Order: sequence, then structure tokens, then C-alpha cells
Amino acid sequence: MAADDYLRIIDELKGAGDELILLRYLKPMIENGASWPQLFFEDANVFNKNPSKVFKTVFVIVKPRTEACGKTDGCDYGRWRIMAGDKMIKNEETGKLLGFKKILKYCIKKTTRAREYKRSWVMEEYRLPSKWNPKQDHVICKVRLLFQTEVRSLLSKHFSYSSGPLPAPTRSLPAYGYRLPNGGEVGGYYLQHLVGHENEWPSHVTNDVYCMHPSALVDPYQDQMFARFGLCIFANRTEACGYTDGGCDSGCWRIMKGDKPISSITVMGETFGYMRVFKFCEVNGKPKYFYTDPDGEVVWMTWIMEEYRLAEEVMKGKVLCVIKFQGRR
Repeated sequence: MAADDYLRIIDELKGAGDELILLRYLKPMIENGASWPQLFFEDANVFNKNPSKVFKTVFVIVKPRTEACGKTDGCDYGRWRIMAGDKMIKNEETGKLLGFKKILKYCIKKTTRAREYKRSWVMEEYRLPSKWNPKQDHVICKVRLLFQTEVRSLLSKHFSYSSGPLPAPTRSLPAYGYRLPNGGEVGGYYLQHLVGHENEWPSHVTNDVYCMHPSALVDPYQDQMFARFGLCIFANRTEACGYTDGGCDSGCWRIMKGDKPISSITVMGETFGYMRVFKFCEVNGKPKYFYTDPDGEVVWMTWIMEEYRLAEEVMKGKVLCVIKFQGRR
């Protein structure tokens, strides 16, 4: 798949409204046996798995679905619980019933992360009316890792009358980074998320990413997707970021690589934005996380943060940070 097609599909799926999901994807699958898009996958046991370990895409096709879904004890790590029951999704012009949607949240049995930065796996489950899906056993689940402010926005929308997509400022970032077919386009891809926000900044922005331990945002041992792709987060940046001794009791971020220009993909020779790289320096100088490779050698893991910003002066304080792990022996 070409990089442009990949980005187009990802953006469409992230912003897809309820009506689009039901009519473009679920109904053709049930009525005509249509195949699902490349970024969907099928998993009948999705309700009994730890999402941090298994989800690599946004959408899951579930068949068969049982009445026990959302009511079981899940796995040892946690369980799915219904947050918002069935909402009727209707055509906004004709009032015709298109299907139903419910929202579930994955409840972790134990977490030590800071409450204000807690993220949760949320599942929006879509199904058709019984006349199209008599057994009610085929559903589409849209699964995302969201900040608490995003969850509240999603629930507010669920209990409203509209079924259209969320307005742009409240749409979520991808929870994780992406490895694009052409690695050189990654910087440009991240910068695209900063375009058009202007003074409307996402509600899940944090002002504290430069002065907190990254483990407050993510559990690297439990979150397998983070280990592969890194965590995306909007942030407010000041000129002092990376230069002061501020941070938390456990350490601070330090600049490893200064500004690297990212070229515009539309105007030849024009700089679209910049990336710089930080490393989190533990207070005692020693990394806390490690793993043992197949040869039995210990590999220590260092927190790395890639900071992306647009070249426009008015946007220099608004950045997208991608936090990753980097191994060193």
C-alpha cells in the first residue's frame, strides 16, 4: 500500500462518524459478504484479551458476538465494562434507524500511573438492526487508547442526538506512532497533525511533559504497542524546555540532538518544520528498565522523546511529542 493511501485510510477511520461505519463497512459485510479493509482484523475473542498486547489497528471485526460480551471477567490484567448502553444511530435527514452503538472501557485491575494523565482503552461497538443482522452476532469494534478528557468528550457525544463525526479539535491523536512504508515521511506525517489547529488545541494537551517522569504517561512493561511504536502526545513548549534542571524527583529531559529541518512535501526547498530529540536522564544516571536478549545479555532501555513543531513562528510553542524506548548494552 502506498504511503499516501495508508495515511488517507488512517485519517478516514479515525474521524469516521457512526453512520459511515455502519453503512460503508458493516452493512456490506453482512448483506453482500464484502471483505473488510486491510487495516481491519477479525477476532471473535477480543472481549477476553488485554488490548495493550493485541491491538495493532483501529477496527476489529467480531463474529460471532455473544450476549456475554462486556460482561465477562476478561483476562488476568483487566476486563471490558459497559460505560454507555445502546444508542440508536439514525440518519439525520430521514430519521431512519441505521443501527446501534455502545461504549465499553477496559478496566485495569491495578495501576500506579498518575490519575490526571491516565489513559484508557475504549471500545465503540457497532451493530445493525435485527432485520439486517437477525442473530446480532456480527459487530464492528472501534478500539482506541484515549486520555480521560477524550473519554468524557466521547461520552458527551454518545448521550447527544448527533451521530456525526467529532469536530476536529476534539478528535484524538493516534495513541501510538506509525512506521510508514517510507521512513523518511514520518516527520512530515507527525507535522500534519499540527496543521490547522491554530489556537484550538486538543483538550488532552499536557503542559507537564517536560517536567515529569515518562512512566506517569505509559507503563512500558504492560503496553506492548508503546514498545513498538512510541506514544504520541500534544504539548506546550517553552524556550526553556530541555535547558533547565527542572523535571521531577526522578530525573529530567535533556536535548540529545538539536533542530533538524523537515522539508515540505508540497513546496520544493521549503522547511515545513523541525524535529529535535531528548533523552530522559534518571537522577542517579542509571536506566530503570531492561530486558534480556536471546543471547542472555541485558539490554538497558532509555526514554527518548522526539519533538515535532511547525516552522511558523506563531506555532513554535505547540508541539507533538513522540515518546519512545531505545535500547543500549
